[in-house]
Amino acid sequence: MLLRYLTFLKIVNEEFSDMVVNIELHPDRIRLILTDKSWVDIRYPVEDKFSFHWQRSEKIYRIDTAPHHRNIKTYPRHIHLGSENNIVEDNVTEGGKSPEDNFRRFMLWVRNTLQND
Repeated sequence: MLLRYLTFLKIVNEEFSDMVVNIELHPDRIRLILTDKSWVDIRYPVEDKFSFHWQRSEKIYRIDTAPHHRNIKTYPRHIHLGSENNIVEDNVTEGGKSPEDNFRRFMLWVRNTLQND
């Protein structure tokens, strides 16, 4: 897991340093502090289980693989869009992609959202 997180940090430094102002490495996650003072927690303990949680003031945006919401077409991947209770299909990450690819896709989604708000 630590090696994966170090790879994520390399991606942040090389591709997303324009939007990340601080990085905290915790035993179970990485926290990224963004330019707008929002933050992202990244948990990716094993290849096909992850959580990308973006906290913006009172709104949350989380893409995860928790095994609930079986009615979602992208199950187990789903997005909590703005709140815990607003669950939608995951059109950001992709099953079968590497953790690095899915992390990159998530960060691009965050960047696009920041730029369009």
